[in-house]
Amino acid sequence: MFRAVPFHLRENAERGYDVLEKVLSYAAEQSLNPLGKVSGALSSFKVDVIETDTAYELFAELPGFYKEQITVSYDDDNYLRIKAQRAEAVDASIKYLCRERKSGDFERTFYIDGIDKKAVNVAFENGILHIVLPKQKEDENRTVFDIE
Repeated sequence: MFRAVPFHLRENAERGYDVLEKVLSYAAEQSLNPLGKVSGALSSFKVDVIETDTAYELFAELPGFYKEQITVSYDDDNYLRIKAQRAEAVDASIKYLCRERKSGDFERTFYIDGIDKKAVNVAFENGILHIVLPKQKEDENRTVFDIE
């Protein structure tokens, strides 16, 4: 299962998240959907996620970052976290006429279960972070019993 986690909702928010997910799903199905445009503006960086039969793939736009500024982690609670950090320019002699590039911490969290953690592949090229999360294979030694 794959699920984006907005605003770092976690343990106590599962029930609330299900309700919110239903409301957002309903709104997304409506014509003149305003949420598509708003959700991209609220996130700290844009991410595309695709699912294949064997894996999940994430493509995160992180232009202007070096790979040393990016951390990708997956914890035991099945949360994938992408974090990028850009230091604040501290030179007081600089007078900005226009300042649109943000500094600080940028983070996105996704709930993804059933992946093979040992086979994850992470690459960063031309400002795009590409993460391949292979799905766990079904246990081939599993025995299925007939119910009488």
